Amino acid sequence: MQKKETGKLNQPKQAGKNGKSEAAAVAGEGLATAKTQGTRAALREEILAGLWKPGTFLPSVRKLGERFQTPKSSIHNILKLLQEEGLLQLHPTRGARVNHYSPEQPCLRRFFLRPSDFGSFNYLPGAAGLINGVMRGAEKKNAEILLSFTDSENVTEEILEAFHAGEIQGVIYGQCRNYKALIDPLEKAKVPYVVAHDIHHLEVLKCFLDYRKIVQQAMEYLLARGHREIAFWCGSPDDFIYREGIMEYLRLVDEYHLEFHKEWLEINVISAEKYSGGFFRQKKMPSAVITMRDYRAKIFFEQAAACGLKIPQDISVLSWDNNTWPGAERAGLTTYLEPLSQLGEMAVKLLQQWVVEGIRPENFQAECPLIERDSVQVLR
Repeated sequence: MQKKETGKLNQPKQAGKNGKSEAAAVAGEGLATAKTQGTRAALREEILAGLWKPGTFLPSVRKLGERFQTPKSSIHNILKLLQEEGLLQLHPTRGARVNHYSPEQPCLRRFFLRPSDFGSFNYLPGAAGLINGVMRGAEKKNAEILLSFTDSENVTEEILEAFHAGEIQGVIYGQCRNYKALIDPLEKAKVPYVVAHDIHHLEVLKCFLDYRKIVQQAMEYLLARGHREIAFWCGSPDDFIYREGIMEYLRLVDEYHLEFHKEWLEINVISAEKYSGGFFRQKKMPSAVITMRDYRAKIFFEQAAACGLKIPQDISVLSWDNNTWPGAERAGLTTYLEPLSQLGEMAVKLLQQWVVEGIRPENFQAECPLIERDSVQVLR
């Protein structure tokens, strides 16, 4: 699958016999050009062809809108996108200044995207959110995406061949855990790459989340609302995400001298079908529970209802991801957002930076904003 912009970034118009660029002849035909190429592509062509010299300012948004017969709001968005490409620099008081650009300088024209390193991406909500962000980032950079779900053992060799042939300028992995087979060869061959969502704590260029910080924020949110008997539901401690979560949960229980029972730490909660329901048979119930992943919150809601417990009157629930339970909003689940789209978009930005500057950039850490609904009760 490809995502393609009609403008050709590295093919400026040639000058005609009278010394003027062909783009100059097009300048008075903004409407026709916009209809055939799109206003963004037409304006890009003019900049690359030299109609607007580096260091000079484009006409005002109003004049550009009149010339291309395009709404001012659309012109504002187009100028922002051309700034993302590196062709313009927007100044709040003066307008859009044209940057120096050479067709020979490196740029991100096309990159390879593989959403996961295990062939098929079963975690569909995560895949969709991440891919959406990468697509948004590619649109801003005017770049093409080669998207693949292949489980071919030769995929890394194919990536290297495409890179050396100039067919791609870099690689984005949605999630990656097989460092030696996938990332190590890219680093040795000096292929720019980004892991868009690192959940395995790899020493790679990546966009990532601080899972301990997520648990800390959740615990402090509940503490501020009077809860001191807090349970914790998660997956297998073999996974980095949940191992970090468990360690932070236990650390905070100790730091704040909270009541704790081993039954309150429920690990390996995978699905409703495989859940035994043992948590709800204990004599001492907590006042609140933190669930890492909203689909575990769904399991908790269902099990609580089967036991006659009301949320949040009998027990409060605070979760994290806002992706894996489609009914979370309707159920009133308070949760921290896993910013998948932002991670994907930032991955493209980091990749472009590496390609253009030739220097590996710093990792990007995203924050998880809170989405407050009705599943947490404030205790007296």
